[in-house]
Amino acid sequence: MDWILAFSYAGTMWFTQLCLLLDIFFIVGKKRDYLLFMTIREEQREDEDVKQVVREFKKSFWMMMGGMFAATGVFFLIPLLPAGDLALQTIYMTLWCTALIWWDYKVIKKYANRMYDLKIEKGWGTAVKKSVAEVDTVVSRMKKSMPVSEIWLAIPVWICIGSFVWWFYCAAEYKVLLISLVFNVIAFVFFCYMYHRMAHGKLKVYSKNSELNYALNRVSKRAWTGCVVWEATLLCGFHFIATVFIHSYMSGVAAGKEHMGGFWAGFIASAVLSVVLVIAVFFGAASKVKQAKKELAAAANLSYAEDEDAYWKNGYYYNPGDTNTFVENRSLGIATNMATNWGAITKWVLIITFLACIGVGAAMLPFDFGKVTMSVGKDSLEVKGCVYYKETLDYEEAEEVYLLTDQVARESSRIMGTGTERFSLGDYRFKGYGKGKAIMDKEAEYYILVKREDGSWFGFSTTDSALMLEAYERLKMYTQKQE
Repeated sequence: MDWILAFSYAGTMWFTQLCLLLDIFFIVGKKRDYLLFMTIREEQREDEDVKQVVREFKKSFWMMMGGMFAATGVFFLIPLLPAGDLALQTIYMTLWCTALIWWDYKVIKKYANRMYDLKIEKGWGTAVKKSVAEVDTVVSRMKKSMPVSEIWLAIPVWICIGSFVWWFYCAAEYKVLLISLVFNVIAFVFFCYMYHRMAHGKLKVYSKNSELNYALNRVSKRAWTGCVVWEATLLCGFHFIATVFIHSYMSGVAAGKEHMGGFWAGFIASAVLSVVLVIAVFFGAASKVKQAKKELAAAANLSYAEDEDAYWKNGYYYNPGDTNTFVENRSLGIATNMATNWGAITKWVLIITFLACIGVGAAMLPFDFGKVTMSVGKDSLEVKGCVYYKETLDYEEAEEVYLLTDQVARESSRIMGTGTERFSLGDYRFKGYGKGKAIMDKEAEYYILVKREDGSWFGFSTTDSALMLEAYERLKMYTQKQE
């Protein structure tokens, strides 16, 4: 399991790097509209100074990629540690992702600024002009031609509703799955906010030609609001499918199925398909806007290309004069205007997410380095597991007691709680017995299952075999008295 986790984390990191490599195609691609987020014309791209900046950028970027790729090797060293590695893997993954984002931002910012300075130095730049009209797109939407209809959002709405209906009828016993479904709703609400901000944003000024402006805004608004709706549908749909797969895996384990190859194959196939579709939707929206700009500009015999390079010189969009929260990214997809309130929120969300991930990793350390302890008293026994789990059992509560040595901890399925390579903690279903609480060390020699007066079960174990036998004798004595 430790090695599977290491390969999983490393694979995720490599996929992230591949996405960044793809992004380079949109930042310095020969056929792209912008070069390092700057408006550099075709003849200007042949300038030797421009080529030199691009070469240096690529060199720095590849050095960054090589360093981060080598850093993923640590994931394969952590399983060699004598203790568990769940928390350490999580902490290291958070630090790795943060370092990648910070380094990528620094490299892009450095060379985007150099390209901007070079452009100004050579006299290729023009004064920044007002690029947002004082007319809200609500006016234009009276012609029913701007953003896609809000009715399109009904699809992800019904996916979210359907997921809760499915849980109620098919998986209500696994309360932990509700966390996944709630996060799906949160993601949908965020997409609704994006749709609202993009649909009601100000018109962008491309040219003094009002007809051209209207046409380009129409294409852009429809393309990117449609993109948001499709992204919401795809991601909510995949999240729901993933939850169904997780339920099938949990129920399969509970039924004693040893081979779950079909589960993994289906899960991976759906994940790959979802990623491909998400990327395809972004490509489709970007291509539609780009093609419309070219065709309309050619038909009107004028240039629509606006010079907003001063707002992009740090690698992101920062324009205090633009009230739009989301704008078309100069690389691919949608960018946040960091000068708006949402821009500040985005920054703090990233910081809080980093701190939260580090906090979660630190909170998981007891599962790597903790243990299960037990104290046997005169009238009751108390079991503690990894700091967070504690259960007290009065001997008089016990109706039945079993001393097992058949690795019951590994044959139980989790309903709510924590399951690691070594521990079973929380609410579990014990194969052949029923539901109940579990605080069990899987490395223990003996396992004790106790049926309480209310019909629930309590399973516990520690590596102290002598103490386990003592607890069993005391419980057995009380159950025999009741008989």
